[in-house]
Amino acid sequence: MRKYVLFMFVCICCACFLWTAEAEPVLKVCLVSGSAEYRSDISLPKFKTYLEDRYNAECTLLQARGFEELPGLEALEDCDVALFFTRRLTIDGEPLERVKQYCESGRPIVALRTASHGFQNYLEFDHEILGGNYNGHYGNGPTQNVTILSEVKDHITLNGVTGRIASRYSLYKTAPLAENCRVLMTGSIPGEEEQPVTWTRVLNGQRIFYTQLGGVEDFENALFCRMLANALFWAAEKEMKIKPLPIPPKRVKPEGDLSLCLRSRVESFKGSGVWDEVHIEREFPIAKTAILICDMWDKHWCDGATERCEAIAKKMDGVLQKARAKGVQIIHAPSDTLSFYADWPQRRRMTMAPNVPKPEPLDLPDHKLPIDDSDGGCDTGQESYRAWTRQSPHIHIGEYDGISDNGNEVYNFMRQEGIENLLIMGVHTNMCVLGRSFAIRQMTRWGVRCVLVRDLTDTMYDPKDSPYVSHDEGTELVVQHIEKYWCPSILSEELLAGLPE
Repeated sequence: MRKYVLFMFVCICCACFLWTAEAEPVLKVCLVSGSAEYRSDISLPKFKTYLEDRYNAECTLLQARGFEELPGLEALEDCDVALFFTRRLTIDGEPLERVKQYCESGRPIVALRTASHGFQNYLEFDHEILGGNYNGHYGNGPTQNVTILSEVKDHITLNGVTGRIASRYSLYKTAPLAENCRVLMTGSIPGEEEQPVTWTRVLNGQRIFYTQLGGVEDFENALFCRMLANALFWAAEKEMKIKPLPIPPKRVKPEGDLSLCLRSRVESFKGSGVWDEVHIEREFPIAKTAILICDMWDKHWCDGATERCEAIAKKMDGVLQKARAKGVQIIHAPSDTLSFYADWPQRRRMTMAPNVPKPEPLDLPDHKLPIDDSDGGCDTGQESYRAWTRQSPHIHIGEYDGISDNGNEVYNFMRQEGIENLLIMGVHTNMCVLGRSFAIRQMTRWGVRCVLVRDLTDTMYDPKDSPYVSHDEGTELVVQHIEKYWCPSILSEELLAGLPE
């Protein structure tokens, strides 16, 4: 009996030990929301879900009611770290004293964007606590490109934050900072001086992190969310545990065919220079067909291109939704923005496809384009800079879609899925649609059957340049060039008409 009791005691002790060892310390975060201009009421609830799903964190979300009320501030007393994202709230009395007491007590703080002027009756928060110097902002319009300073790239708040960060929200004037601030990121827009964007401060042992980023679309950026999570654990001096991401689900391959009327061009009498328009009926199995969207960015450096692409994106999304509903695989290829989608399942789906040997490229010559785009082709006079941050938000990204701007990845994924036919839409026909590693020239040379969707594309062409035709005529000339030398084309209405009932 004594041996049995002793045995049970040992078992209970071991179980308790294992339970204690396996229990992860939880970071208790208080999210204080009250920036109506930047819709923190939308972004912070989503960030709460992100934190709790991905990390060992539990969040309490406080939401301001208008500018005058911020209930629930007693939660500040029991949290490990507070995140402030408010704008010019006019709270006073006991609620404001709770905020001040927390901020001036030496406890950890993470603050976003308008938090520098988050409380109208506590504007000294910016200078005295954050170490900032908010003095307004530059005008809306230019995309701010953010640079991680090389000397701080190993800072714990930047762990996993690799790749380009850009934001469509205005650049704040924040310089000069307090001497004990450590700048992590600077931001720039064309024609203006760089400004500190993200920094840390240790004030008598209190850890503080601030970033002027924080618009709704910033929260959709995987790198921004990762940086904020890092900052919360760093400020609270807690160990971060990252939960494994689930495997992206696989698309069910449908039955049925896509019936298409392809437009091409043939030189019936070789050497004549006369090309005849021809139409060919073809059926593509839906299971073996994908649509690829080329470089449909949220913003272009050329205003004319931005305006035309926005109109195309709105039309394109309706086509994609109907094609997706019939089981067509959709691949999004917004070049130079993939860090935005770093841990999205649609991005990981592409990287997980096993590498396969590439075929010997077909020996297909390049032919001179029928337009002069040597000056960049902008018809509205802007100078080139990196204006894009992501794909156009007008284009929905579905659960089973893929995201990649790498031809090798796209080809691997297509082979994994048994895809042989690639319908390409997007911009610009004379540049990326032809020249990207995932686009018409390379895929055609690898033996993929490509088709251009000609009414969902555009050309970088200025009518002031040769051959001195309208912009639409310039686009049509490049489409005809593609039909002659590279692949046939279709209209989006023909694509929809060819979907099975």
